[in-house]
Amino acid sequence: MRWFVVVALCFGCKSKQPAPHKYEDARATPADAVPTDAAVDAAADAATMSLTITPDGVGPITDKITDEEDFAKLLVGLTVKSEHRAAEDYSFDEIIASKGDKQILRAVVTDDSLFKVEVDDPMFATAAGVAVGMTVAELAAKTQGLECVYEKYDPESDAERVDRALRCNTATLPHIMFEIDYEKYKGREGKVSPKVIAKRKISQIVWLAAKE
Repeated sequence: MRWFVVVALCFGCKSKQPAPHKYEDARATPADAVPTDAAVDAAADAATMSLTITPDGVGPITDKITDEEDFAKLLVGLTVKSEHRAAEDYSFDEIIASKGDKQILRAVVTDDSLFKVEVDDPMFATAAGVAVGMTVAELAAKTQGLECVYEKYDPESDAERVDRALRCNTATLPHIMFEIDYEKYKGREGKVSPKVIAKRKISQIVWLAAKE
C-alpha cells in the first residue's frame, strides 16, 4: 500500500538518488532594488528562519519534520494547519502554512514520513534566487543543465487527481522540481526545450524528501 501511495502522490515524477551537493551560488540583491511590503515581511522572517530551498529541504523544514506542531514552531510568522485525507487507495496528512489568506507552502506526510513540500510563494527561493513567479528563461539563467518535460497521467490513479505536468529540474539541485504553468500548452509529451517555454512562469517549486 505504501508503494502505491508514494507513486500516486508523486504524480509521475521519478525521484533521483542524492548526488554530491553542488548548490547554486548565493543570491545577490540588485543595488537599486526597492523593497516591497512583502519583501520587508520576508526580511523580518529571514532574521529568525532560513528561507532557502536546497536539496536538504525548504528553509528549516527537512525530512525529519513530520507533524503540525513542529512545522508551526519552525515556520516563524506563518499560520500552520493540518488535515488528514484518506480514501480506499490512499491516506496522507496535508500540512498548510499560510500568511494571512495566502498559502505559502503545502507539505504531504505519508506513514509518518515527510514525502514532499510544495512551495507556492516567492517567500522561499533557491540559493541563486529562483522563486515562484519567475520565468523559465530566468530559471535557465540561474541554473546549469536545466531539463524540462511535459507528461500526462491518469487522474483516477493519482491521489491528488493530477492529469498533466510541465516541469523542469537540474542535476545540480537534486530532489527539487520546478513546476511550470501549462495553461494552453499544446506540445507533445516528452522532453521540452527550455527555450520553447522560456516565457512561461514557475507556478510551484516542489522539494521531494530523499528515500532510503
